[in-house]
Amino acid sequence: MPEATKIQKFGKIRSILWPIHNFELKKILPMNLLLFCILFVFTATRNLKDIFIQKYAIFGGTELISSLKTLFVLPITFVITMLLSAFINKSGMKRIFYVVCSFYGVFFLIFAFFIFPNVNSIQVSEDAVLKLFQSFPSQLRYIILCIINWPYTIFYIFAETWGSIALNYLFWSLANQITKKNEVTRFYALYLFFGNNGGLLAGACLYLMSNTSNRVVFDNNLKLLCIISSVFCFLIMGIYYYISKVVMKDEKLYDTSQIESKKEKLKIGFFEGIKILFTNPYVFLIFMLPVCCGIGINLYEGIFKAYLATTFDVIKMSKLQGMLLIFTTIFTVILNIAAVHILRKYSWKTNALIMPTILTITVTAFYLLIFYVKTSQSNISYILGLSIPILTVWVGIIVDIFSKGATYCLFDPTKSMVYIPLDKQIKEQSQAAVELIGGKGGKAGGGLITMLILAFSSGSTLLDHIPMFLVLFLMVMLAWIFSVIKLSKEYERKKTQ
Repeated sequence: MPEATKIQKFGKIRSILWPIHNFELKKILPMNLLLFCILFVFTATRNLKDIFIQKYAIFGGTELISSLKTLFVLPITFVITMLLSAFINKSGMKRIFYVVCSFYGVFFLIFAFFIFPNVNSIQVSEDAVLKLFQSFPSQLRYIILCIINWPYTIFYIFAETWGSIALNYLFWSLANQITKKNEVTRFYALYLFFGNNGGLLAGACLYLMSNTSNRVVFDNNLKLLCIISSVFCFLIMGIYYYISKVVMKDEKLYDTSQIESKKEKLKIGFFEGIKILFTNPYVFLIFMLPVCCGIGINLYEGIFKAYLATTFDVIKMSKLQGMLLIFTTIFTVILNIAAVHILRKYSWKTNALIMPTILTITVTAFYLLIFYVKTSQSNISYILGLSIPILTVWVGIIVDIFSKGATYCLFDPTKSMVYIPLDKQIKEQSQAAVELIGGKGGKAGGGLITMLILAFSSGSTLLDHIPMFLVLFLMVMLAWIFSVIKLSKEYERKKTQ
């Protein structure tokens, strides 16, 4: 039955808010719950990793983050991509959920019960670190600190790669596999609408667990959050078991012709997947999306965090971060309501251009406001009734909330849609390379740019290089917009084949 006919059966309000047939509940509800659990772990561990690096690590701070992303997370991501490719070829996609989720779930338990409580006895003292600083060049300072703080470095790597593997790769691979072409515009936004409540629950847990002045209680609460994250990892395995045994056996919900014969299965290894990435123009354009998105947001976030650090003390900054998490989740839920309608009404190109276009305008305004605050000798100190420094903070907050919400509601669904016309084997391997290498490569690329700028201007801060960051950011946005326009033509052509 044509999609248009199905949609006409719904009332006007339901066609916008809940365009789902009753027989489809058996598929969409477990998929929503699956994404809910994945995003809970993603949000909880993402915040924990920053707390550990900034507040618990020896001589820790935000300066370590760029080194971690560039020198540790990116290489590990390449290794994981190789392992995933080998695992897909040997055992197929069905077992990947069990292996990945059990691996991460066990690690979070080990960290909570053994590593975190004994961290002071399993890593060197501050005095030993100071002696090491005297023995090595100052340029190696952050690399040394990442190695010295190995428990938190490992946790940071696990938290960073969870988002790429479980969210960007495993969930969306499964969604692409079981969501029919005529269901995409109805289902994808709803997946995110309900799934993002996992982030809201994680934010509420973080807020409640931080409501204490007792450091011992706070430490125990962090351990508890690690344990809860582990439980959710195992719950994900149970949900996937149901989907594979019930949903994927129902011909009304899943096209069984998509199940390939193992004898006919074409095995594509890691390096073949990389080759596809750079030799297939269509896949390369998909690859450019997370690369540009990652670099652009990373360039903005570094400046935003640096500006907050110079404007607020530690307590106020911590409260602001908590507010950001809550507001971001609320905005994401609201945006998802709109996205259900937007993704169905407008073309793929229009939907894919929304995020880079708005980011270009708002981030440019943010950079110019900071540049004005740092350099202007004008007597104008208020705009719209707000002091310019505070207005700058609010613009930064708006950009931060929008960038995160739009990533989940618009960027991820539109990026996932363009995989659907691909051959199943090429789809799996190229998606592994794009999501893991492209996603982490974008973030690491932004971190590398930041490291190089600071390395070649000793003694300066990020805020001293606003014009350079603005030019680089605009170049990245132009590359993103060009890739979307070019990819949209190929996507529409492939859909008609």
